[in-house]
Amino acid sequence: MSLLRNQVHMTEDFENLLAYNLYNQTGYSNTEDRNNIKKMLKVGIDNMLTEKQRKCVVMHYFEKKPMKQIAKELGVCPSTVTRTIQLAKKRLSILSVFL
Repeated sequence: MSLLRNQVHMTEDFENLLAYNLYNQTGYSNTEDRNNIKKMLKVGIDNMLTEKQRKCVVMHYFEKKPMKQIAKELGVCPSTVTRTIQLAKKRLSILSVFL
């Protein structure tokens, strides 16, 4: 469970697989924990990131766009997108203190 709480980002498939396995093994459903983490991440994305970081994170993780496509749409190099997302994740990692 602590592994799940310390992750800043998980894909929905992986998150659901963990929840399913945990429920099957223990009978515990972490739906409430996952929903709380998602709410906290949304607040963090909205309030802790720069506009450029927010755009890159939303496009990559929520709209499922590849880095090259994001770079093309924003008119920057793919490496810039990668660095921007890395910085955003680093900024959001502070939220794990509250989990």
